Amino acid sequence: MRKYIPALVFLLSFCNSVYADEMQYANDLEPIIYDAHIHYDWDVWESLPPDQAVQMLKDEGIEHAIVSATPTEGAEMMYKAAPDVVIPFLRPYKNIRHRYLWFKDPTTPDYIRDHLKRVPYKGFGEFHVFGEDTTTDVMIEIVNIAREQGLALHPHTDITGIHNFLRLAPDIPVIWAHGGFGAPTSLLTQLLNKHEHFYVELSLREGMLDDNGDLTPEWMELLTKYKDRFLVGMDTYKPSRWADLPEIAEESRDWLHQLPPDAATLIARGNVERLFLRTQ
Repeated sequence: MRKYIPALVFLLSFCNSVYADEMQYANDLEPIIYDAHIHYDWDVWESLPPDQAVQMLKDEGIEHAIVSATPTEGAEMMYKAAPDVVIPFLRPYKNIRHRYLWFKDPTTPDYIRDHLKRVPYKGFGEFHVFGEDTTTDVMIEIVNIAREQGLALHPHTDITGIHNFLRLAPDIPVIWAHGGFGAPTSLLTQLLNKHEHFYVELSLREGMLDDNGDLTPEWMELLTKYKDRFLVGMDTYKPSRWADLPEIAEESRDWLHQLPPDAATLIARGNVERLFLRTQ
């Protein structure tokens, strides 16, 4: 038995080391997310003041968040409450009804230029526009403003729309909200290979998980291969999503932990950091 003792000691030491490394990884990743899709809209302002909204993010380990709002004053309020946490994005809706008109409204570019003076916005979106409405004169002017100002685009759009945006803005970050929902992964692969500034934000993305909550083999391969092009988001698009933020964040961490550590870290926070937080 004595001759096996050194081997047993080595094995136990090795297992303890692996366990410690896994726990360190879990502890490192667990509290830290840089969220790419938070809304702070008018319908929560009274019940959830900006400082409390920021504290909710911090309580869920969200250290930075891309925040947009309808109207965009909500993002400005949160940024002023916590400029060290909030990455403001300008949503071009003057009000909820304007969501269906803004891309044809000739006053939208002036509205955008006025608000760009208020806080250091990092992008436009998340905005809704589909099909050939992505190529209106107003949209082309907004893309040009984004290019001039070095801002990203975060469109909620369909397949026709994302092709148009990548054609109109090949030189600036284009982040497809929700990864196109049910867009086939073959299309995502094609676009990721073709467009170096194309990114995929994953809130509410369909088909990533199987019935057991595990990443499908297809998505495991995609997220691992293109780990520097995906962003995680919670999407607090209605008040109940703020109430459910702990569960949504936990669900996101569940699938992040299934990835290799380097992929999980980049998707959880590294890609947002590289795009919006590092000084040039």
